[in-house]
Amino acid sequence: MSRHTSYRIISALILLTLVLGACKSTSTTSAPTSVPATAVPTEAPKAAPTEAKVESTEAPKAVSTEAPKVEPTATTKVEPTPEPTVPPAPKYSEAPALADQVKASTLPPVEERLPQDPLVVAATEVGVYGGTWRMGMRGGTDDPSFYRILGYEPLVAWSPNWDTIIPNLAESWEVSDDATQYTFHLRKGVKWSDGEPYTADDLVFWYEDVIKNPDLTKSTPGWLQTGGELVKFEKLDDFTVKFTFKLPNGLFLQNVASPDSRSLTIVPKHFAEQYHVKYVEASKMEKMLSDGGYAAWTDLFIAKVVQADGGGMGPYNVAGRPTLSAWMVEEPFSGNATQVTLVRNPYYWKVDQTGQQYPYIDKLVYGVYQDVPSMLLKALNGEIDFQMRHFNTLANKAVLYDNMQTGNYHLFKLTQAGSNSNVIMLNLTHKDPALREIFQNKDFRIGLSYAINRQEIINTVYVTVGKPSQPAPVEGSVFYNEQLATQYIEYDVAKANEYLDKVLPNKNADGMRLRSDGQVLTFVIEIANANTDQVDVGNMIAKYWKAVGIQVEAKSEDRSLMYERKNNNDLDAMIWGGEGGMNPILDPRNYFPNGNESGYAVAWAAWYTNPADPLAEEPPAEIKAMIDKFNEVKTATTWDKQVALMNELLQMAADFFPCMGISTNAPGYGIAKNNMHNVPEVIINSWSYPTPAPINVFTFFFK
Repeated sequence: MSRHTSYRIISALILLTLVLGACKSTSTTSAPTSVPATAVPTEAPKAAPTEAKVESTEAPKAVSTEAPKVEPTATTKVEPTPEPTVPPAPKYSEAPALADQVKASTLPPVEERLPQDPLVVAATEVGVYGGTWRMGMRGGTDDPSFYRILGYEPLVAWSPNWDTIIPNLAESWEVSDDATQYTFHLRKGVKWSDGEPYTADDLVFWYEDVIKNPDLTKSTPGWLQTGGELVKFEKLDDFTVKFTFKLPNGLFLQNVASPDSRSLTIVPKHFAEQYHVKYVEASKMEKMLSDGGYAAWTDLFIAKVVQADGGGMGPYNVAGRPTLSAWMVEEPFSGNATQVTLVRNPYYWKVDQTGQQYPYIDKLVYGVYQDVPSMLLKALNGEIDFQMRHFNTLANKAVLYDNMQTGNYHLFKLTQAGSNSNVIMLNLTHKDPALREIFQNKDFRIGLSYAINRQEIINTVYVTVGKPSQPAPVEGSVFYNEQLATQYIEYDVAKANEYLDKVLPNKNADGMRLRSDGQVLTFVIEIANANTDQVDVGNMIAKYWKAVGIQVEAKSEDRSLMYERKNNNDLDAMIWGGEGGMNPILDPRNYFPNGNESGYAVAWAAWYTNPADPLAEEPPAEIKAMIDKFNEVKTATTWDKQVALMNELLQMAADFFPCMGISTNAPGYGIAKNNMHNVPEVIINSWSYPTPAPINVFTFFFK
C-alpha cells in the first residue's frame, strides 16, 4: 500500500479541497485540511469527486434530498500544486485565560499543546474569544444534547455539506480495493484535555477491553462485523491502525463518520483502566463498588467512562474527565444536577485560518429541566443562546417567533432528514405469546393503521404542516418507495374493522375485542415525556383505536425508563421519531431490525447482532431475508450498487410492514441569539449527521 498523504493550505482564501477520503490502496490522494463552517448541502454529488474544488461558505437556498454517498474504493486524482512562496510559519494564538496560565507556567505554550499539524477549520467569520453559551437539557438520558454539540470527534467526519468524508482525528487513510482493509493514520501530537498523548493505544484499549469484553459489549455492533465475524483490529505503530473485515464492508467509512462509532474515540486508556476490572486489584475494585453503590464493575465503568455503544452519561459524569472535544466537564452531570458546565479544552487540536486555537466560546452551561415549559420560558426570556432540541415544536413556534425582539434571538431553519414525525412500534417479539401472535399478524397492524385519522393529528398537533405517511425515505430521494410511504394511510374505520375482524372477531359487551383466551385485548404505548408532540399523538391514537375495539393506554414517562424497558424487550408498544429519511443505509432501524433502536423487534435485532445474546430470538424467514439483503448492501463497494440493493430491502420492508407512522416531518427550526455568529441560516437535522456538530459549533462566537 502507498501512504495516503495530506497537503497543506496554500492560503487562507482556499477554504476546502473536498476529496473522497476512501480510495484504492494503490493510489495516493490528498485529504482536505480546512473545513467551511457554514456550508449546507445544495446538491449531493452525482458521482465521486474527481478533482479538487473550493467550497462556498454561503448558506444555500435549498437542500437536496439526495443521500450522502461515499465510494469506498474510488480513486481521486490531484494535480501537482506549484511550489508557492512559503511564508513564515504562522504563530498560533489562544484564549486570554489560557495565555495567562502559560505566563504563570501552569500550562505549556500553545505550540506545545497543539499537534504537529493542527486541523485548520476555516470559520466563515474569524471569531473572538469569550462568553458563555447557555442551553437546556432534560434530566435522565439526554446524552445526545452533549454528543450533538461537543461529543462528535470521530476518526473521519461528515463534511458540513453531508456529501463526503473528511479527515478529523485521522489525517489520512487507505482502503483496499475490495473494501476489506481500512488503514487510518492518526494526527500526530493530538492530546487529551489533561495533556496526555492520544495514540493508537487508546484505540487498542477500546477494541480489546471494551468491544471484545463480553461483560461490557453484549452484542457486537453491526458496523464492526461482516460475515458474522468481528473485525480484526491491529496497531501498526503508535499512530497507525488497521481494520480488517472477513468480507467487504463498503459502509465502514460512513459508519465511522456517523454516531455508530461514537465509542471509538472517547475512551482514554490512561483514565479508563482505573475503572476496568482487568487493571484494578480486586480489593480496590470492591471498595470503589461499595463506596459508589455499584452492583458490578461494569456499572462503575459505564458511569465513569462509557457504554460500549458510546451512549450514556459516562463521558459527562466526572469533572475533568479527559476528552478530545472542544470543551471539557467542569461541573458534571448527576441524577439531581440542576446544571452541567463545561469549559474550554486547553489542548483542543483545531485552529482557525489565522492560527487561533478553537473553541472561541469559553464555557457551556446546560440547565437541567424536568419539563419543557420551564425550558421554553428560559428561551423566551433570552436565557438560551442556541438550541434546536426539546422546546422547538411547531406548537411553540408562534410564541417564539413573536418574542424574537424581546428575547434578542432569531430562528434558523432545520431541514429534516427523518422518515416520519412518529413511528408507532408494536413489539413483534413480545414476551407474552398471545400478544406476540396478535402483533405479528400483519392484518392486525393494517387494521390499526386504517383506524388512525392522520390528517386530524396533523391539523391538531402539527398545525396542518406535513402529510399522512408511513415511515419511509423522503420523496424525491433515490430511495423513495411509494408503497412503503403511502400504504394503509387512509382514515377508514370500515377497513380498519374489516382487517381487525380477521384477527379478533369477538368483542365484549362494551365493544372491546377479545383475545383467543377470552380476555380483553389491552396494551400500553410508552412515550418519552420530553417529546410533547408525540405524547399528544399517542393520546389521539388511543382514542382512535378504542373506537375500533382496541383498549390502549398511552403512557408518557422519562426516556430513560422507556429505553430501559425497550432494551430489555419489556414494552408492549412505543412511539419514537423516524430516522433514515435521506439515507436509510446509515440508519435502517425502521425498515428491518438492525439494532435495539428497532423497538418493534429487539429480540430479532439481538439475534442479528449476537445470536448468543439472552434476548436473541431467531426471526422468521422474511426478516432473515432482509438481514441477508442488508449484508449485501454492506459488502457492495460502489454507491450505485448500495442504492440498488437497499431499494430491494425497502421493497421487502414495504411488503412486511414492520411499523407504522403518522406524517412526513414538518420543517424544523432552532433559536440563536442575535449576537452569536457563524450560525448558518439552514442546518440539516439528522441523528446520522448528527446535527449540529458537523457544522463545527466550536467556530460559534459572541460579538
